[in-house]
Amino acid sequence: MRCTIKVLLNLALISMLLTYTKVRANDLDFYKYHIGVKTSYLNVNNQTNKPAQNLFLEDFGASLGAFYSGQYNSYMSFAVGIDFIYIEDKLPFSESVRNEFTGELSSKESSIFGKAIYAEGGIFYPFLYQNQLQIGILGGYRYNDLTRTIFRCEQCEEQELYQFENSTYVKPFIKYKFSARFSLQVAYSHYFNEMGFDNSIDLQLTLVKF
Repeated sequence: MRCTIKVLLNLALISMLLTYTKVRANDLDFYKYHIGVKTSYLNVNNQTNKPAQNLFLEDFGASLGAFYSGQYNSYMSFAVGIDFIYIEDKLPFSESVRNEFTGELSSKESSIFGKAIYAEGGIFYPFLYQNQLQIGILGGYRYNDLTRTIFRCEQCEEQELYQFENSTYVKPFIKYKFSARFSLQVAYSHYFNEMGFDNSIDLQLTLVKF
């Protein structure tokens, strides 16, 4: 009798351990992390009611960056990333720049360069087989740091463009997963500020999953 009880207790203990291990494994599956690249077409608002504050830039810019994203519980998503931005200058200054290799001097004009760091989170709804299609919406905060300067000229003048405000934004998106590692996302971002970026069309490509 005692042997029977001992065997039953051992079986119960083994069953509990297996159940716990299975739950922990499933918990790990709740998180899916990705790394990818992102490019954006940015609509620029640089006109105000005070002409002295206008930046005299093109109405659009472009960016290229990288991001780290994750999904939780099959309906929540988050991401952090950095974008490197270029905007053409309508009122450039020029300086003589020496070529690093030939030593020759040439006149170069300024452009707008900078970076943006962002963090976002939201929800999505999956469709199709194995949740290949996803539609969702994200909200986030974006920190902008832009400068009017001449590319690859350390001694040239730099003008910090503080008018590009940091801002919150909303970002509806649609995403298609070709495989566990490779996915493509198209999004529209609307920024809530008075001056800086109005909106953007974003294209994200996921390359690595872990």
